[in-house]
Amino acid sequence: MKLAVIYSVWDSEELLAKSIECIYSESDLIILVYQQTSNFGEQYDPLPNIEHLQNEKVILVKYEPDLSLGGMMNERIKRNIGIQFAKANHCTHFLHIDCDEFYENFKECKRLYFKSGHAGSVCKLKTYFQKPTFQFDTPEDYFVPFIHELKEDTKSGASSYKYYVDPTRTVNEIDIVELPIFMHHFSWCRKDVLRKMRNSSANMSDNRVIKNKLILEDYQAEITEGFLVRNWNRRIVVVPDQFNLTPIFQ
Repeated sequence: MKLAVIYSVWDSEELLAKSIECIYSESDLIILVYQQTSNFGEQYDPLPNIEHLQNEKVILVKYEPDLSLGGMMNERIKRNIGIQFAKANHCTHFLHIDCDEFYENFKECKRLYFKSGHAGSVCKLKTYFQKPTFQFDTPEDYFVPFIHELKEDTKSGASSYKYYVDPTRTVNEIDIVELPIFMHHFSWCRKDVLRKMRNSSANMSDNRVIKNKLILEDYQAEITEGFLVRNWNRRIVVVPDQFNLTPIFQ
């Protein structure tokens, strides 16, 4: 078995080194597919903050988005570039991941995947808001793909995936199992949350104007236990900073 962990990198790279720590010892190849222009044309270069991570296991691959294609198609192409590099390096399995995604006890997560005997896997996720200690009180109602077998025809963006996941991460695989693990998603912990919002299909209008003001208002609020995040109608639970991310934002 040779596992490739494929990162999609643009912003939020301040979290990347810590995310890699979680999976490093249990991975055989780590592919950082990065871009210096967002899928919507905003210039931001993460390279100075990530190039020091290169070593015999970690490789960097540059992606140039085609702004005529839109965000989803560019992200799908970017993820498939990572898959092609994994195939070229003779990997047998792969995992797509972003800079703000973390797994607790990745070794045990891997063990559960291989014990399942299935070709693909998914898990639920827990989302964090504003600080690494502020977690939504309920998990998400969708899934994230976990480890999948890497086959000759494997690709991302398939339309027949049987679990509800990010459509850029669907895999053309039917033998999939849900694992009893969680991905910890620090999707709303950012040094620059406005950059995230400016480059989100969900939060911006076609002319790149923020259309969901509630998220920003709540993000900028003084948050304590039980705070209601109105956009999702979910409350904040204060949890330990198990990945030691707080120093990043101080």
